[in-house]
Amino acid sequence: NNLIGGIATYLSGPHALTLAFHVFVVVTGTLILSGAVNTSFIGANGVLNRVAEDGVLTDWFRKPHSKYGTTHHLINMVLLFQLSTIIASRGNIILLGEAYAFGVIWSFFMKALGTLVLRYREPGKRDWKFPLNFTVGSTEIPVGLGLTTVALFVIAISNLLTKQVATIYGGLFTLAFYAVFTVSEKINERKARHAEKGLEMFRLDLRPEITPEAVNTRPGCVVVAVRGNKLDHLERTLVKTNLRKHDIVALSVRPVSPAGSGEHALENEQIFAQYEKELFTKVVSLAEKAGKTVELVVVPALNPFDAMVQTAAKLQASRLVTGRSAKMTSDELARAIGEAWERLPAPRPSFSLEIWVPGEESRYYNLGPHPPRLWPGDVDLLHELWLGLTRDGFGSRLHHRDVVGVALRRLKAELDSEKRAEILKEVEEEMRKN
Repeated sequence: NNLIGGIATYLSGPHALTLAFHVFVVVTGTLILSGAVNTSFIGANGVLNRVAEDGVLTDWFRKPHSKYGTTHHLINMVLLFQLSTIIASRGNIILLGEAYAFGVIWSFFMKALGTLVLRYREPGKRDWKFPLNFTVGSTEIPVGLGLTTVALFVIAISNLLTKQVATIYGGLFTLAFYAVFTVSEKINERKARHAEKGLEMFRLDLRPEITPEAVNTRPGCVVVAVRGNKLDHLERTLVKTNLRKHDIVALSVRPVSPAGSGEHALENEQIFAQYEKELFTKVVSLAEKAGKTVELVVVPALNPFDAMVQTAAKLQASRLVTGRSAKMTSDELARAIGEAWERLPAPRPSFSLEIWVPGEESRYYNLGPHPPRLWPGDVDLLHELWLGLTRDGFGSRLHHRDVVGVALRRLKAELDSEKRAEILKEVEEEMRKN
């Protein structure tokens, strides 16, 4: 019953060799299916996040992990469902196949039906449409989409009537999810009617573009990325920033799934939900404690690094401040933010990045072209080269900058030649010295 793995045992040859090949097949299959399991985690987590953003699930499901910033409640729930499925089916391939077919075909039918309904609920212009559309008067009839929906419905019904076990458990699973969604939605409605006490009241001002005028800041402001429960870097920035010279902007990046960033604008609740209210209440409390004002900004984005860098660039910030990442080192975080800076459209403004690590000195990185910091030995070497060249007939017409320019162009040329490996080795040795 072990399908592909079992075939390996029927190969001709020594028993030990066929057994070893059987083990190899099983290990390879496990590695391949691990990717499928990871994909299922990502897909299920994305769909449930979208449902939570629409207000169907309570904010508890989307509450980010204090250390990693992930929606761990949803991920853990998906894991429990996966383990329960494995234990309940006892690994029966036929049963799992029927259950998978039940989920896939009904999922396809529901998506097709939803798309068909949206054609009439939100009829506006679309970037692309399913073909075979006919217009009768002012009414568009989506024949192609309708036929596809009917075909999927027929297949789904036949699956429902012929796969008894999958139908029973799939139906129970659907009803259980529907009950959770309904109860959660009722809880959200009750919360909306009775606003929680202890939270600041914020007025949401939606703007299509972030500008210094819209955020009420001056060029040269300090943008502080805030997320999670740890706001030590914001507290430190509040203490050391002189508001006469620099304004402070607290930036919260609102992660959205690709499904939530399509052709229709996000609702207010999807941009500024309960989590943002709690987060900005803490930000306001810290600002009041320091006796300073902070401008609050929420930006929905697929990539948080792109959002941070783009916001800092649009506000003409002099510094972007963030806390340490739980998933990467400070250098890796700086590299990721630096790559986001490189993706900015030209001309790219230069500003500094500060990564605050508790118990350590802040680490500073320059984003964009900037004058390098030279060691005394480098300055001495540059001056020595300049002196030698002035004696070769250039005289006072030669400047230190001319020497540096020639050296950089020669280095670039050699990096594009067969000497590249030699140059890289020398650079690595120089890094060890420093």
